[in-house]
Amino acid sequence: MIERGFYIIKDKFFEDMDDSYLKGNKDANRPHYYCFKEETTGLFWMIPLSSRIDKYRKIINKKIANGKSCDILHIMKLDNNKESVFLIQDMFPITENYIERTYTIANNHLIVTSEHSALEIEKKAKKVMNMLKKGIKFTPTQPDVNRIIHKLTENLK
Repeated sequence: MIERGFYIIKDKFFEDMDDSYLKGNKDANRPHYYCFKEETTGLFWMIPLSSRIDKYRKIINKKIANGKSCDILHIMKLDNNKESVFLIQDMFPITENYIERTYTIANNHLIVTSEHSALEIEKKAKKVMNMLKKGIKFTPTQPDVNRIIHKLTENLK
C-alpha cells in the first residue's frame, strides 16, 4: 500500500467488524484514504471520504466561528479536480488483507500529491487517532475503533 493513496475496502471488512457506524463501501465506489501505518501495531489508518461538501463546510465554519479548531474534517480539491471531505472523525484501522484494490480514475491510482495537504491531514489524523483511542467521541455515529483494533490485533496473532 502506498501512503497517501486511495483504496477500495473489501466488503468482508465491514462484515467482520460488524460496526454499523463504519462508512460502507457504497457498491465499491467509496474511496478511503490511506493516511499512515501505525508502527506499534502494524495497522493502517484509513479515512473515509464524502462528497457532501456543503454539509461539512457548515460544520467546519461553525466550529471556527466559535473559536475552535476543526481537526475532525478536512476539505480539499483532489487531483481529479473534485472537492472531497476527509471524514477524519470516522477514521479506522485496517489490515492490508482487507484492501480490495486501489481507487483509480482513468486507470491512475488517485494519490494526494500535495505535500502540504498530506502533512496537514496526517497531523489532524494522528491527533484524532489518539483521542479516539482514549474513547473520546466526536459524533454519536462514529465507529468503535478500540473494538476494531482489538479484533484486528487478535487476528494478527
